[in-house]
Amino acid sequence: MTTRDRSKIRFTVGFSPDQARRLDELHRTRRRKGDTTSRADLVREAVGFYLQHQPDVVGSRKAIAKDLEGKIDRLDAKLENLMAQFNAFVERVTRRREGS
Repeated sequence: MTTRDRSKIRFTVGFSPDQARRLDELHRTRRRKGDTTSRADLVREAVGFYLQHQPDVVGSRKAIAKDLEGKIDRLDAKLENLMAQFNAFVERVTRRREGS
């Protein structure tokens, strides 16, 4: 057993006939284009893509984007509050100057 084999965790996965057909079709298409990707590589790529787009997987692109969107929304709310306070301050100063 090589070091490379020991660093992999193996799973047995069943595919529907349609999924297997589509996977084989993709494999043939990529092979025709000169890509030496195996079906196992295609499955790993698909799982990686799926995991990167899950909002509840820590560190996934979707989770990072969701967290960032939340932070941006909170900053927007704070900025709106500060702008309202600033505008109220400018109004008070303007009224005082016009009154004196």
